[in-house]
Parts: sequence; structure tokens; C-alpha cells
Amino acid sequence: MVEKEWERTWPPHLPYDYHLMNLEKALVLIEGAKKKAVEMGHRMTLAVCDAGGNLVALHKMDDAALLSLEIAQNKARTAAFGKIPSLFWGDLFKGSTPELAPLYFHSGWTAFLGGFPVVLEGKIIGGFGSSGATWEDGPIARAGLKALGADLSGVDACLKKFGLPMEKW
Repeated sequence: MVEKEWERTWPPHLPYDYHLMNLEKALVLIEGAKKKAVEMGHRMTLAVCDAGGNLVALHKMDDAALLSLEIAQNKARTAAFGKIPSLFWGDLFKGSTPELAPLYFHSGWTAFLGGFPVVLEGKIIGGFGSSGATWEDGPIARAGLKALGADLSGVDACLKKFGLPMEKW
């Protein structure tokens, strides 16, 4: 079978681990991101799912937009299911890969900045989504992943591609 270009996008080769994500890890992700959100002056919703896309934790900060509840969960699921930052799917849908087009219409699939796979010990253990701002969704989610000690290479590649200078992370 011929490998498609999108199959080489960071990090599809990583296996899933369906047992490592738990509430304790989810709360570390949320607290790390929440601290950054407060520092940046944003009211966010933060969502964590396991590798199967099942919601583990959802936190809506006071006065966060109600729409961000659904968007944060969709970003987390998209990142877990798609194995890449949610933002990367936008370029893939615009490309010349017709077999990907139906994913764009998948319930809850999103291509906004702020959804990242949670990678620990070389395995995808879940997804993390932040919603409530614009470009700040990325650095806020990154702070949560950093607090957990997750692999940041895909996050950093995404933020660089988005054009965010490192001093804003």
C-alpha cells in the first residue's frame, strides 16, 4: 500500500495507550493550562479525553463562553483521533487528498488551533483541547501539556507553523 503524505504528519506512527490517561493526569493538564490562561487574561474551557476519545475532564472557567464547552471537547477528540494537532487538519482538508474530505464532515471534527495529542512515553494517551480565545488557545494548551511533562514537539511545530513567536508561548 502506498503511504499518503498526510500519514507522515506528526505523529501518526505513534501507538495509542488506552490505559495511561486518568483523572489525576487530566487535572494536571487543566491546572497548568488554567494558570497560563489567568496569566494571559483569558477565560477558557479546557477538555481532556483519553485515547479512545472519551471525556475524562472538562473545566469551564468562570465567564468562559458557553460555545467553548463544545469546541474544547471537539479539539481534544480531533487531536486524539487524528494523532496530530487539530490545526493541521485545515491544510489537509484544503489539499488534494480526496479520501480525507469526509472527515471534515465528521461530527465534532475541528481544524482550529488548540487541540493537541497528549504524548507520554512515546504513546498517545489522549487529547487536550483549549477554547475561549483565538491564537492564545495554543500557548494555553501547551502550558498544560508542559505541566504534565508531555512531549511538546508536535505542539511546538504547530505553534511555529501558525507563526507564533516563542516569546508568546
